[in-house]
Amino acid sequence: MKKFLTFLLVLACLSVVAIMTCPDRQAHKDAILGVVNESIAESVAPGAAEHSADKALGALIGSLGSGIAGWMIDGRLQVKNHFVCSTGEVTDLNGKNNLVSVGVFGHVFTFGKEQLKKALTGAE
Repeated sequence: MKKFLTFLLVLACLSVVAIMTCPDRQAHKDAILGVVNESIAESVAPGAAEHSADKALGALIGSLGSGIAGWMIDGRLQVKNHFVCSTGEVTDLNGKNNLVSVGVFGHVFTFGKEQLKKALTGAE
């Protein structure tokens, strides 16, 4: 009986910590934008290390792409709070909701770049 009560106490403590540190909408948006920005940086200037003009152009295009992606994600992102965790869903072009992130204990875990791209575009 003592072990069971200890187990319940530990479970209750973990639940309280999970509830208090459940990530909000902004945390999900920041995590998703991090993945999008990384993907944009890889696709814009894969060989821009040699020329400073290419670096500047890559930075400009990356910041424009980041701003547009932020605006697009902001309008499509829905975060559902499940008390101990939260989930982020993005509505694709077909109107279907796709799970793209899970948040627990103050951290947001996102799916890969390809999964996020599929979720935003609705591609199969």
